[in-house]
Amino acid sequence: MSLECERLHSLVDKVPKCHIRNIDDVHIPGDGIYFITEDGESYKGFARIVRMGFNKKKGNLPNKIKEVLWGPSSFRKNMRRAVQKRYKNLKGSEEINAFLDEYMKQNMKIGFVKIRSSRVRKRMVRKFIKYLECAECYKPSAHWLGKSSSKLYIRKKGFWHLQNFKRSKKQDPDDIDLEFLFEKIKKLDNYQQ
Repeated sequence: MSLECERLHSLVDKVPKCHIRNIDDVHIPGDGIYFITEDGESYKGFARIVRMGFNKKKGNLPNKIKEVLWGPSSFRKNMRRAVQKRYKNLKGSEEINAFLDEYMKQNMKIGFVKIRSSRVRKRMVRKFIKYLECAECYKPSAHWLGKSSSKLYIRKKGFWHLQNFKRSKKQDPDDIDLEFLFEKIKKLDNYQQ
């Protein structure tokens, strides 16, 4: 899985990204997959993916992103717990949330790839998460905020994700979704070669 993980990172590296602080200035497709990277985190020379996801409801990716970043999402809850544990001097929800908001705005980037089919989005994200889980060298840096998580999986794997997907009985060849992603990325307006 290390080769697939490296290929995924090389493809996601070509996806235009913006800092979370600029999210309101960016067009988010109605349907697709999102990838989040975090400053200071790398994998084989690429910005390391620390979160990815997709929208289930048709046309809902912009709302899904807002919920993930600023709503009561598991992503935000897990980050909040890590902030609380690492920065014990922060008192009260308001102070912790303000710190987390600023941390995300300054240190995280997000990119999107438009994919219309809900079934394809779900299959791709499941498979891509499997690549990250199984890659030998996919590890967080020593200073990564997630190292302060109360969740062992997050601390060890370096991924702000806990969703355990059921394994699909039908196994597609691993390169099919990577090639599909590559074709989608090439169609982006500001594709970076």
